[in-house]
Formats: sequence, structure tokens, C-alpha cells
Amino acid sequence: MGTSIDCIIPREKDFEIEELRQRLDDVFVRLKTEVLHLREFGHFSKRASESLKWFLIFVPAEKDLPEHITGEGFTFSVDIYKNVVLIGCIERFNDLYFKEKNTSDQIFKIITELAKEFCFSNKLLLSAGGFGDTDHALDMAYYDEANFDEICAKMTELHGIPADNFDDLKDVPWYLR
Repeated sequence: MGTSIDCIIPREKDFEIEELRQRLDDVFVRLKTEVLHLREFGHFSKRASESLKWFLIFVPAEKDLPEHITGEGFTFSVDIYKNVVLIGCIERFNDLYFKEKNTSDQIFKIITELAKEFCFSNKLLLSAGGFGDTDHALDMAYYDEANFDEICAKMTELHGIPADNFDDLKDVPWYLR
């Protein structure tokens, strides 16, 4: 289910882009063991750049499009909108629930630590990226400046009650914490 992992969190902290880049770089340094594990066992992480540095860019508002920050580092990406942040991971969504792939814990730990750089709360939404499961919610975040609760309500409307553990992701396309 899904070709990648999308994580949506509330945006509760703001930093200048250089400070944010350093904070995200520091996450990879702190989690070197998990990053090395992904590099060894992750399908796509094996081919990832050796660099663990983040590349971030500020995209100014243009016409009817709002400003935002976008970037990537290792096999993760980030899109920072007005009220929420999208953290993406190129590894397959089913890596979260197929334990035999041996990467679930590492992916979730890295995503959780990246999320802490943007929010104080423990709120987190995971869904399959690449098959349209999050497209409408992300459009709401970008074009309508939707907040986390509005996005969760839309995901519930579109996909029903979220999974409350990773094993249930075999049957339910999203998880909410």
C-alpha cells in the first residue's frame, strides 16, 4: 500500500532557514545508528547520497500561491506550510507494518525526531504517499492553509477511522497519534 511515507504534523515552531537546516542536520547526527541501519536494510536508502546534510529552500509567494519552505536530506523530505509540515520518506509505506523488512522502528524514530523540530505536541499523521491518499489533505495545507485538525477531519472523511497501531496499516491507509 503506497509508494512512500507521508507524515503530517502541526507547525508549532518557527526558525530562520539556516537554523532549521542545522537542527535537521543534527537529527541525522543524533540518529546515526538508525540512519546507518536504513542505509543497510532500506530498499531506497541503500542508494541514497552519502551526505546527511539537508538542502532547504524558501519559495516566495507568487500570484495565488503561498510561500513555503521545501527541502530534502538523505531519503527524507520536508515541506513547511503555514500551519502544518509534511515530512516525507522515500521508503515504502508498507515498511511500517511489514516487520520482516526490519526498518519500521528506524523510520518511525527518524520521522518522530524530525517532527520534534517543528512541534511541541505529540500529534502525528502517517499515510501512504504516491497513491493519492494524502493529495487532498496536502492541497488543503498548501492552498487553503488548513491546520492539523482540519486535515485529520478530511482524512477521516476520505479514509475512515485511522489505525491506532502499525499492524492495522495493512487494512487502513493512515495512522494518527
